Amino acid sequence: MFYKGMDISFLPQCEAEGMRTKDFDGTIMEPFALIQKYGVNAVRLRIWHTPENVEHSGGYCSLEHTIAMAKRIREHGMAFMLDFHYSDFWADPGHQVKPKAWEAFSLEELQEAVFSYTRDTLLELKKQDVMPDMVQIGNEIRSGLLFPEGELPDYEGMVKLVNAGIDGARAVNDPNLKIMIHLDQGGRYFYLKEWFENSFRNGLKDFDLIGLSYYPFWHGTYSDLRGTMERLIQDYHKPIMIVETAHAWRKCEGGFIDEIQEKIAGFPANPQGQRQVLELVSSIVASLPDNMGQGIFYWEPLCVPNSSAGGWASNMGILDEEGKVMEAIRAFTFDSENVDKGKWAKIYEPQTIIAQVGQSVTLPETVSVLLADGSIREEQVIWQEGDSVACEETGSRVIEGYVGEEKCPVQMEIRTENALEAGANLVADPNWDEGMSRWQVESSGDEVIAQLFPEFVDPYPAPPLNALRVECARHFTYQVSQLVTLAEAGRYCLQAQFQGTDTTGVDVRLFARQGEKQRELVMHLTEHGFEVGRIEDLELEKGTVIIGVHIEASPMYGMVRRFSLVRTG
Repeated sequence: MFYKGMDISFLPQCEAEGMRTKDFDGTIMEPFALIQKYGVNAVRLRIWHTPENVEHSGGYCSLEHTIAMAKRIREHGMAFMLDFHYSDFWADPGHQVKPKAWEAFSLEELQEAVFSYTRDTLLELKKQDVMPDMVQIGNEIRSGLLFPEGELPDYEGMVKLVNAGIDGARAVNDPNLKIMIHLDQGGRYFYLKEWFENSFRNGLKDFDLIGLSYYPFWHGTYSDLRGTMERLIQDYHKPIMIVETAHAWRKCEGGFIDEIQEKIAGFPANPQGQRQVLELVSSIVASLPDNMGQGIFYWEPLCVPNSSAGGWASNMGILDEEGKVMEAIRAFTFDSENVDKGKWAKIYEPQTIIAQVGQSVTLPETVSVLLADGSIREEQVIWQEGDSVACEETGSRVIEGYVGEEKCPVQMEIRTENALEAGANLVADPNWDEGMSRWQVESSGDEVIAQLFPEFVDPYPAPPLNALRVECARHFTYQVSQLVTLAEAGRYCLQAQFQGTDTTGVDVRLFARQGEKQRELVMHLTEHGFEVGRIEDLELEKGTVIIGVHIEASPMYGMVRRFSLVRTG
């Protein structure tokens, strides 16, 4: 069975607030009947220990609510996945808070609590004849669970708690129950390999399925996703599911995706783009060898935008303001048995070229094409302006071309700038040639690793281009900054280049601070090349200004290089 699922844990709350779900023609339909009509065959539910302890939970996702929802799932003949958060509220890589009832427990007491709670919850569901088909032992536990006892890098403590959950699930003696380990960073093999190797080395017990979160604006490219899943299957011989994925149907203020994330995701934030992402992720999973890719689940699609609420519901669900389904629902009609693996899913247009006036730019001969199975193929591109372009004046221009027999259009941007005057950069030692002596550093502890990484570029042996790499195995904060003296007031531009990984709970900001005034730019990192972050039209007074980067994040790595602060007017 290929699971075409949704996590609709919010549904009882949305219905209580008056939400009505409608078909394309406006006909009101019961939510389960509506999603089943378009091919959804599985539902995932989260369960919180005692949500009444957290006011913002509204008391939802309790055992009582779970039983009621599970009965609706079974009435519609759908598969059922249960996601234990082992918390009274949200659990994710940055937040794994113990339930209030367990706050004072030792590690040994926590093991017993996890075991008995898992077992007893499942026994109650079995008694109600709504036993799940699959159960997650924790939610996105790449950084651990039940902090601090189960927080990484203490793999020994974490594994004891995960094993307690596995034992609790096995104690129900249901041979049909499948046990899943769920991690985020679905497109980043290096994180997942590290987690599994350390966990098995510390005694992680056997389980049945690997579950991954894959949000394309956070967790790597589509080809990264395919490669990661293939290697995990080869390493551990476990079937894999994407148990959380999503894409936006619009950009909006207060929403969950901005222009940088839209660019990283590779598809437009519109209803058709949302459908394309779901179909692509489905086809990549279904294309895995030996039917080891077993399905996808969309995280919280049944929510209606509320102008006053903002957040996820603003643009990440599949319902419009009237509660009508949008194009993404059709992605669940996906036929996993007949995937056209060679179909072109996307053409990756070349990166913007930054040139100087008077320079001649050679255009790339090929572009990368993403296929429906997640693989990449190079295709020759024909540019309308020939093989090279002369950059004669400042400004931005778009070069048109086409690819393939069907002459699919492709574009690239060339941005022409005047060369900066020598000495125009006011940042001292922006390449860290003197180490960190010119910079101020603040971090949350010794476990935060910050190192200079040199990159040697032609003509070798020219001096290296240095980047500052920051990473930590647990939630952390880090700030690097410099006090710059300005000889005169005016407009300035602050700029730096960024690379790294992104996920839930990652906040990276380029900033400039002068007195009570501060300007910030939120950066979303990708490991596929450095992205430029630029704060323009900074109105600064004569005197000093603090510039730098602030990071608050769950486990990740980030790199920054080429700081500059230049007066522009």
